[in-house]
Amino acid sequence: MPEEKTLTFASANLFNFLAPPSACYEFDNIYDSQVWQDKCRWTQHALTQLNADIIGLQEVFSIACARDLMAEIGYPYFATVDEPEVEKDYIYSKPVVALASRYPITSCKAVPALVNHDHLNIPTFSRKPICAHIDVPDLGKITVYVCHLKSQRPTETDDPDQLVGRWLSTIQRGWEATMLRAFMHAEYAKCPTPTVLMGDMNQSLNSDILASLTEPACSITDLNLKDSWLLFDTPISRVPTHYHFAKGNVLDYLLVSQEFDPNWSCSMLEIANYIVLDKHLINPHSQQDRYASDHAFIALTVNVLV
Repeated sequence: MPEEKTLTFASANLFNFLAPPSACYEFDNIYDSQVWQDKCRWTQHALTQLNADIIGLQEVFSIACARDLMAEIGYPYFATVDEPEVEKDYIYSKPVVALASRYPITSCKAVPALVNHDHLNIPTFSRKPICAHIDVPDLGKITVYVCHLKSQRPTETDDPDQLVGRWLSTIQRGWEATMLRAFMHAEYAKCPTPTVLMGDMNQSLNSDILASLTEPACSITDLNLKDSWLLFDTPISRVPTHYHFAKGNVLDYLLVSQEFDPNWSCSMLEIANYIVLDKHLINPHSQQDRYASDHAFIALTVNVLV
């Protein structure tokens, strides 16, 4: 029998990936040289465990360092579409997303915000999502998106109770989900290819705010996105990818198009496994996991049927 061909996608929030002597958000939030080396070592080890072919990265400040780190563990293709913002001197804010791949990234662009119309105050993305095409052996061109939607941290306002700030962040996140889905729908209509959206959504997909991402399309030929976990036939309960104090939440997702759905007549890929790498969150080792991410890393493996 011929060997079964597989393809693995992963999403990883690297958590303040910024090399010294720069600081993220606050002037004293700086890794020293040894801590930075430990963080890079932990990150490489975690990503190697996933053994993914294509990885979406979030919270990247030091782009060149991330590119080098990924190249060292077998990802020669790397892309970003934005630059982190420098607020003052060495203080960085607004990290970017990145894409690393074992296979050639043939094109890459930023997902644009919607053009304002009818006097709507449409925001730009807090972090520009990536839209890329990747040439995969035995499968051909696939489309991959990487995103990191607006956090639940309140937008700065004069409201001392932060009620307005929290609502503004929620509105921003909702707009980002809507704009992302609208762009993906249009791109799929022009060139239908197997499509994956990977990223930190900063909210559960069960919320009304993010409902547009997985809302069923009007036609079977339109893009239909589904949470890949729901397509993975497993009796295991869903595992949180982030903890706020003792409360666990699923914030990180891998959404896939109908080509991954076994119930679709033209299915091309079969979901074989879904991994949540979370030991550093639920049972951390003080030395080994001291500089780990504050998110679990997730990975989806599929069998190529074509």
